[in-house]
Formats: sequence, C-alpha cells, structure tokens
Amino acid sequence: MTSNTEHNENQNSAVGTPARTGVGGKVAIGALAVAGLGGLWYQGSQLSTVRADLAHTQQVNEENMRKLSSSVDANVTAAKSQVDQTIADMNAAVEKARKDAQISTQRATASAKQQANEVMTQLSAKNEELKGQVNTLKADNEQKSAQVQEALTAVKGDVGGVRTDLTTTQSDVASTKSQLDNTIADLKRATGDMGVMSGLIATNSTELQALRRLGEKDYFAFTLPKKSGNQKVGDVQLKLKKADTKHNKFTVEVMADDKIVEKKDKGLNEPVQFYTAGSRAPYEVVVNEIRKDTVVGYLAVPKVKVVAQR
Repeated sequence: MTSNTEHNENQNSAVGTPARTGVGGKVAIGALAVAGLGGLWYQGSQLSTVRADLAHTQQVNEENMRKLSSSVDANVTAAKSQVDQTIADMNAAVEKARKDAQISTQRATASAKQQANEVMTQLSAKNEELKGQVNTLKADNEQKSAQVQEALTAVKGDVGGVRTDLTTTQSDVASTKSQLDNTIADLKRATGDMGVMSGLIATNSTELQALRRLGEKDYFAFTLPKKSGNQKVGDVQLKLKKADTKHNKFTVEVMADDKIVEKKDKGLNEPVQFYTAGSRAPYEVVVNEIRKDTVVGYLAVPKVKVVAQR
C-alpha cells in the first residue's frame, strides 16, 4: 500500500498536482510563493524602470528632433534669406549698371551730337571762308590776267626795243673789238731791267684789258700803298719802299720763293723783271702811275712753267 501511495504522490507531483503535505511542505510552499511574489515585484519594478527610461529617451529624442528641426528650419530660413539678399543685391547691381550704362550712353550720345554740331558749324564756317578765298582768287586771277596781258603787250614793245638795243650793242661790240685791235696794234715792246726782251707793255687799264684778251700771260693789277707793307699779288709779295713823284721813280721789294730782291729807282712803264723757281721766262712788274706813297700797275706772270726738279 505504501508503495502504491508513494508512487501516486510522485506521479501527482510530476504532473503538477498539489500534493498533500504536512506543515513543512506548507512552509516551503509559502516560501516559494513569497519568492515568486518577490520575483514578480522585482520584475515589475525593473519593467517600470525600463519603461521610464524608454519614456525619458523618447522625450529626449523628441526634444532633440524638435531642436534639430528648429535649427534646420532656422538654417534654411537664414540660407533662404541670404540667397534672397544676394539675389536682391545682384538685381540692384544689375539695375544700377543698366542705369549707369543708360546714363553713359545718353551722355555719349549728347556729347557726340554736340561735337557733330560743332564740327558742322566749323565746316560751314570753313566752307564760307573757302568760298570767300575762291572768290578772292578769281578776282585776283582776273586782275592778274589783265596785268599779264598788259605785260605781254609791254614785253612785245620791249622786245622790239631789245632788238634795237641788241643791234646797237653788237655795233658797240664791233666798235670795241676794233678799238682793242687798234690798241693791241699800238702796244710797244720793251727790254726789262734784266736785259730780257719783254712782251707787249700796257701803259693803262685799256691796254691791260687788250693784253688779257691776247691771253699770252696772266695779269694781276694792283694798287700798292707804302703803308700796307707786304702785299700779295699773284703768287708773290710786293712791298713799296719809295715813290718819287718828282722824278717818276719808285723802289720796290719783291719776295718770291722765300727770297727778297730789291728793285731800286725804277721808272714808269719799265718792266721790272725777276725769276721764280720753275719759271723759264721772267715775271714782270710794270708801274703805270706813281702817286704820293703809292704806285699803280700790274704783275705779268708767264703761263708756261717748268716743274721743279727734286
């Protein structure tokens, strides 16, 4: 019986059927119940804490989301405001540039019109001035044409006179030539102070001109004052030492080739002769007039000279 009873108790215990126990069992069951209640209370307390934490976390998240949303909205509003301000500034700058360009264009147009008006005024004035000058030139040309016509008429008359004068001049030239020929025929030859037969001697300016026309020598006329000292005549130098008007005598120094030769007490129209280096024929000084302290004459130089030997 006992075995069957224990078996039944064990079986009942296995299937969760409360077993009949004694006082000890009841105490154990009470303790288990208290423990279960404590566990349930702890679990409930933990669940409340978790729920509180979840609620706080949700509240914090919602607050953060609200702040984030507010910050995003503020940033978006600020960015939009900046964009709007930038667009407004750009529109204002564009409008200002357009107005400035319009004003500049208006000013440039006005200045161009003013300059064009000034140029047109100047051109008109210049045109009037040119018209006046053209009219003046026309009048001058007409006047000059009349003067030219008068001059041509006068020239025609003058040409006739010139022809007459030319005929007269030709006659005079022929007469002068005849006189020169006669003068040349009258020229005399003389022997110089060195004993050399001179060429033809001129006693005045007319005869000297005739000698030049012959071209046998080169002739240099001179007026030699005593106070002048050495005076260059041709390629030599002459110096008057004395002029004796009473006896028609003169004394002269000749400087040629760095040598000085004195020709003393020579007379009128006397060939005073001297040689220079390279000259086969003598140079000749002929005095045609003796005044007080002055003589007048000429120097005759041979044209053919010998080249000096070195």
